[in-house]
Amino acid sequence: MKHLIIGVVVIWAIFQISSFIWSSKGQSPSATYTKLLESPQYRLTNPYENGYFYLLGFTAAASLDPAKVGHEMWLEISAARGSNSFDYGKPGRAELQIDTPLEEVIPVWNSENPANEFRHLQTRIQTLSGRDRTLLMRYEHWLAMPFEDMGFGHRATPRFLDMQVAHRLYIADGFSRQTGLGMQRLKQDLHMWRSVLRNATTVSTKVIAQIVIVDDLRLLSNLLSQPTVDQTVLAMTPNIAPPFTTAESSLHWPLRHQFILGVHADRIGESSTEKQTESLIAQEQWLANMAHLPQEAFRRISHPRTPSFLGIPLQTRETWEMYATYYDAVIQATETGQSALPKIHALGGTARQGIFESLVSPNSFEPDWDPFHQQLRETDARLRLASLQVVLQRPSAQTTVPNRLAQVGSSYYDPFSGLPMLWSPTQQRIYSVGKDRYDDGGDLTFDISVPAIVSHKPAPKESQPTTPTKRTNPR
Repeated sequence: MKHLIIGVVVIWAIFQISSFIWSSKGQSPSATYTKLLESPQYRLTNPYENGYFYLLGFTAAASLDPAKVGHEMWLEISAARGSNSFDYGKPGRAELQIDTPLEEVIPVWNSENPANEFRHLQTRIQTLSGRDRTLLMRYEHWLAMPFEDMGFGHRATPRFLDMQVAHRLYIADGFSRQTGLGMQRLKQDLHMWRSVLRNATTVSTKVIAQIVIVDDLRLLSNLLSQPTVDQTVLAMTPNIAPPFTTAESSLHWPLRHQFILGVHADRIGESSTEKQTESLIAQEQWLANMAHLPQEAFRRISHPRTPSFLGIPLQTRETWEMYATYYDAVIQATETGQSALPKIHALGGTARQGIFESLVSPNSFEPDWDPFHQQLRETDARLRLASLQVVLQRPSAQTTVPNRLAQVGSSYYDPFSGLPMLWSPTQQRIYSVGKDRYDDGGDLTFDISVPAIVSHKPAPKESQPTTPTKRTNPR
């Protein structure tokens, strides 16, 4: 009798689970769910003209075309759905790869007077190895290419370290030759990476673009904080760092990218080797370190694989409908400039789960997008501060710096407070309160702070009374 009861219970459980799974699969998806699964519309038809593929194959042997190598690597992971890593191990693909830590490449990048240090390095920079010269020429070529992020829907993350190194070499080489050339390259670099940021469809591309932009802004800030700023620098800084546009500050496509990865994870199956997974983790940790994100930032937005029954995933349509509502709400929050992102538990009523569904398909995972959202706002604050450094260099009739920071317009206000940037007269710095929203007096640990050289309009000279000249009549 006991075995009979157990058998009946097992059969009932199997029936309930199977009917639960298949009834869920038979539901029609919502418009929001369907929209989030749509891919971006790409414009470039020739892959060899896309800077994304050129970036993938950036370190290929000098005899190879980086764009062709990158496209081959992309085709490989497209064919092997679920692969976690681009294959840089094939002959020639990583021949020019750089293993030097970034801080050892142009270590004077963050010095107090970088332009002067670059000039001292002129001989060293101009006698670069063959590898570095090739990367320098490739980087210059890449800066002129259109860019469409083809990583959408793929787990694999490109190797970005080599691009970061080449970007520093390229700009330092320009300054070592002539300040005007260095500034021209700096402006071009900022323009290109903002284009990458704007067109990013993946989190990793969005993050690396900000890493390089902030690297450029730190250099620009040091150039603008010299006691006597080079007039060539001042002449080329107007409009060099405008605030973010809506597309640049949005996480629209990266959010959809992660949603698709989560939805497809159970269908794809695990096809990555342990080595590929380790490679992906290493790339993500490098990005997190460079961007000063939490070490687990990328893991906390990656949906874990769900349990299955008889090979059938137990994640239900209702669960993904709930996530679709959540992702759509986060997209709206980033595009409308909201300071706080919505949470799943606050979106009540978006998923109707019974007791049985809660047991087999628990919704315990909540993606943590706050670090990425705050990073975008910090980068925007740095752009605004760089522009304000330029503004304060110009002569003005305003007698106080706070008045000048207020009158520059709300587009250059602190994105964290919505108020004008702050001024520390003792430290001679302007600053944003940062993500903690507390005024810490420009402390670099908590606030986003840059030095500022303030120029004032000379007071008009008082007109001196003139003594009429005595005219003498000629005799």
